Amino acid sequence: MSQRNNPELRKEWERRIALFRASGLTQSKWCEINEISIHKLKYWLYKADIFYST
Repeated sequence: MSQRNNPELRKEWERRIALFRASGLTQSKWCEINEISIHKLKYWLYKADIFYST
């Protein structure tokens, strides 16, 4: 299955985004602590905004 249509990956990022938003940390600091690329976080935040705004 491609990553683009992987519901498990989307679910994992929904969880990560919820944790990020609840943390009160900056994107940079949260990514540093969680060892995640800031570019990936920004990408998934963008996808989440589009998904939930429609």
